[in-house]
Amino acid sequence: MSPEAASGPGLVYENVEYTRNFHPKSTYHPHELDEGYAKKSRNKFTQTKKTWDPFVALDLDPLKAYKNASLLSNFVTDMGKIKPRYKTGLTPKSQRRVAQAIKRARAFGLIPVTSRLGFVSNSKAISRGARYA
Repeated sequence: MSPEAASGPGLVYENVEYTRNFHPKSTYHPHELDEGYAKKSRNKFTQTKKTWDPFVALDLDPLKAYKNASLLSNFVTDMGKIKPRYKTGLTPKSQRRVAQAIKRARAFGLIPVTSRLGFVSNSKAISRGARYA
């Protein structure tokens, strides 16, 4: 159907080239009319990062792993903060359960609160503390 034929009363011209719907009485920036821009903006939101969750793959419960300090130390920064989900690559459910397991391990004293397990920031301070203990 040509644009001339679609200009009659009650007919709406549909451009099949564009992947975006345009609404009447709306203003658009010229770059929004570009098909390349429409494809680029569409792909930006549809592509998601594929993550691999070891707890789901191995069928493990993170809450039962609160006694495994070496495993939980992988999800804690050097300063002792719990790493965010976009850095760990866990599913939301596993991330919540790992955070709860880390908090339990801290409460029981299995992992340190202020630093990562096995992280030594100042060996002189540790040896000095060992002398006076």
